[in-house]
Amino acid sequence: MIKLEHQFLFQIVMAVGNGTDLQPMLQSSLSVMMRKLGCNIGAVVRSTNGTLKIVHCIPYHIKNSKAVLSISQHSMAESPASRQPFMIKTSGHTLMAFILPDYGMMVLGKAGPIFSKQVLGALTQIADKLATACIACEQAQAVKEAQQKAQLLLDSTAEGIYGVDASGNCTFVNQAALHILGYKGADNLIGKNLHSLIHHSYADATPYPENKCLIHQSFISHEKIHGNDEVFWHRSGNPIPVEYWLYPIIHDNQVTGAVTTFFDISERKATDDTIKHLAFYDLLTGLPNRRLLMDRLKLALVASKRSGQDGALLFIDLDNFKTLNDTLGHDIGDLLLQMVAHRLESCVREGDTVARLGGDEFVVMLEDLSKKDLEAAAQTKAVCEKILVSLNQPYQLGTHEYTSTASIGATLIKDHQQSLEEVLKQADIAMYQAKKSGRNTLRFFDQAMMDFINTRATLEGNLHKALDNHQFHLYYQIQVNDLHQPLGAEALIRWLSPEFGLVSPDQFIPLAEESGLILPIGKWVLESVCLQLKAWEKNAITRDLVLSVNVSVKQFLQDNFVEQVRSIVQHHAINPKLLKLELTESLLLESIEDSIATMNALKEINVQFSLDDFGTGYSSLQYLKRLPLNQLKIDQSFVHDLATDTNDRAIVRTIIAMAHSLNLSVIAEGVETEEQRQFLLDNGCELYQGYLFSKPVPIEKFEALLKVKLNAADVVKKTK
Repeated sequence: MIKLEHQFLFQIVMAVGNGTDLQPMLQSSLSVMMRKLGCNIGAVVRSTNGTLKIVHCIPYHIKNSKAVLSISQHSMAESPASRQPFMIKTSGHTLMAFILPDYGMMVLGKAGPIFSKQVLGALTQIADKLATACIACEQAQAVKEAQQKAQLLLDSTAEGIYGVDASGNCTFVNQAALHILGYKGADNLIGKNLHSLIHHSYADATPYPENKCLIHQSFISHEKIHGNDEVFWHRSGNPIPVEYWLYPIIHDNQVTGAVTTFFDISERKATDDTIKHLAFYDLLTGLPNRRLLMDRLKLALVASKRSGQDGALLFIDLDNFKTLNDTLGHDIGDLLLQMVAHRLESCVREGDTVARLGGDEFVVMLEDLSKKDLEAAAQTKAVCEKILVSLNQPYQLGTHEYTSTASIGATLIKDHQQSLEEVLKQADIAMYQAKKSGRNTLRFFDQAMMDFINTRATLEGNLHKALDNHQFHLYYQIQVNDLHQPLGAEALIRWLSPEFGLVSPDQFIPLAEESGLILPIGKWVLESVCLQLKAWEKNAITRDLVLSVNVSVKQFLQDNFVEQVRSIVQHHAINPKLLKLELTESLLLESIEDSIATMNALKEINVQFSLDDFGTGYSSLQYLKRLPLNQLKIDQSFVHDLATDTNDRAIVRTIIAMAHSLNLSVIAEGVETEEQRQFLLDNGCELYQGYLFSKPVPIEKFEALLKVKLNAADVVKKTK
């Protein structure tokens, strides 16, 4: 019987030790006993809260199950405390029930005589061992089921999860982690040190010592860790950007392991990189944009201050780029910009910066030049000349071969008190000087130019207030005939600024043109002239005087210019024949047909026209004969050297003859000497304007001058 018990125990130990489930263990154990004891029925019954359930029965059929449950019920009722076997006899069988402590009942049945006392004693001991084995199997099964559920839960999440013990060896891993890391099965990781397997190096492949690893630091600090700028290594050997959280497992103030969850953030990193690229780089050319340029310029100023070495900023603008866009289209223009970007990069060193500000504007920043300004300027010039040569080479733009040039403005980065915007502005100003110098060239910034720009900016700011503050005044320059009789005057605007004093029209008229202020200023001049003509009507000396007014391009090309002039004339009720509008050739050529239509409309109300600065533009009889003019004005540039320049004399004679042939009066401006006046008179010009007669003066001085001129004219008239 001892042998039977040993064999039975061996079966139990093997079954439980191999992780066998409850059913296989019971099948094996009961089979051994039934074979050795000659039993034909063997069963185990589970008792749960007074409810009995057959866990395993050999053989299993309805009759046996009823008998087993019956004897189990009687045994539980009669002998649970005494642990004595309970026996019942059925037709041809004897059934014995043995208590399985804390579990249930074991039932054995056989035909023939019952078990001996020795066997019964052994079976009672075996029942104790079997109860322990059943409980162990059920607990193991419960743990296994819990593990399966936990693994199912782990595998159902998209984030990678793994556990490690205190040595960093993997204890479990989910499917997402395996997928992210490129492993097929958990056995590739479980039991292995994960730092050496997936966390051994930084993104650049330099070693990542375990004692510096954030995960290791968590084991020391007992704190959870969040990492979002590290990599795990894929089985293939490629780094994977990850964001991870590590939670240490602490028992009795000791870290016994940790659980790590992580995401593959490759797509997020790629999106972040794209967003960063869009924020700091030009989409078309891939060059740094203004924002990145300013960041690098700031660093360059700091580096220059520290090292004492100069740098340089080059502002590059393509010449006539708009024409290319307008003729061949923006796609071709974009292609040119991309090729220009490539050529610029090839002209500078690796540490220099080529940026695109927008449109056809590029900036190159040179660093680490000489500490001596002259040498740094020479180095800068050499790079600029290299750029000009490169950009002058033909471009193959699709099916078009195109040649382009560029204008470059340069400034040295040496004054460490300068702001970033000041440096960029200096290079921009120098570039515009290059444009004015004929394009396809280089110009360096100088302080005198900057002072001029700053003064100009201040002037423009004050110009906006000048009209409202009544700072504009009209000066009048007299116009006379060959008898020195006053026929009228040209009304010339002057700006009396509280800050700058008397400002020349050459300074503020271009500013007014650029800013659009020329329109309200021009209207004010017309209003003031008509107001003066009205005032002169009351005086016999002045009532027939004609006032000439210069009209700007923007003013003349307004859609409502005709209505504006007509309204002013009617409002002041003046004789329109006494108002003469002076137009330039360049103005008329802006839109010749519209110009003729506007002039004809004003001609209908008897407003007169004079063609100013005649001969300096593109004079042509083809359009000249179509213009409803009253007068040609010989430009002072031809009058100035009449005494010495035969070419000017020939031109003046031609203009006078042309005016006469078109039945137009002719007046010369800039007459300063009697010799000039006499030449003009000898060649048929009998109207004059210039310093020989008077400089432009305010209205009070002009009216006083009229009286003097009238008296002088009377003297001349009497002598003739």
